Amino acid sequence: APQSFSSGSESLNYWLYTPENITENMPLVVYLHGGSGRGDDLSLVTEAESLPRFLQDGRLSPSCYVIAPQLPGNCRSWTEKKGILLKLIDFLCTQYPLDAANVSLTGHSMGGTGTWELALACPERFSAVAPLSGSVQTLPVYIQKLSNLPVWAVVGSADTIVDPSSSERFINILSHSNPACRITVLDGYTHFDVPQAYLDPGLDILGWLTAQS
Repeated sequence: APQSFSSGSESLNYWLYTPENITENMPLVVYLHGGSGRGDDLSLVTEAESLPRFLQDGRLSPSCYVIAPQLPGNCRSWTEKKGILLKLIDFLCTQYPLDAANVSLTGHSMGGTGTWELALACPERFSAVAPLSGSVQTLPVYIQKLSNLPVWAVVGSADTIVDPSSSERFINILSHSNPACRITVLDGYTHFDVPQAYLDPGLDILGWLTAQS
C-alpha cells in the first residue's frame, strides 16, 4: 500500500508490504530503489523488475514487512534522506508489530550504493545488509565500520554500469575481520538482471536478511 511520512519540513513517500500471517516481533526489510525510481510518483518504484514489483505482483510473499521509500527527484543519493529514513523506521516500529532489532537493508544500483552508504553511516541501526550492484570504496575506516555487520553483496559479472569488482574487493578484505560477510557473483548477469536474485529460492536473500539479528 502507498503511504506518506512527514517529519518537520521533510516527507517521504513509500510502499509498505504487509505479510499475510502477522505475529509479534516481525522483521522489517528496507528496500532502496535505483535511479529510475526517483520522483514523486510512487508507481516509478514498482516499474523496475526488482523487489517492490515482485512483492506487488505476488512473485514473492515473504513473512516480513518490507518498505520501499521513494527518493525525491531532486536528490542524487540516498544519504541525503538518511535522517528522515531512520525516523520513518522508528515510526513504523511503533505502529506495527516489528522487532526493532531486526531491521535489515537492501537495494539495487543507486539503492545498492545507498545500502553501502547507510550501512557505513549507521551500522548499529541494521541487523544485516544486502547491497545489489552497488559501489563502495575499500577504505580501512569503512572495513572497520562493517566488521560486525552481516553483509551479503550481490553483483553481476556482466555489469557494465557499476563495476562489480568494487564489491568484490571490499568483501575480500572485509572477510579477514568479518566472518558474516559474503558475495555472490552472478555469472553473465547484466546490471538490470541482478535483481532477479531476489526471486532465487536457492539464494533466498530475504530469508537471509531476516534471519540475522
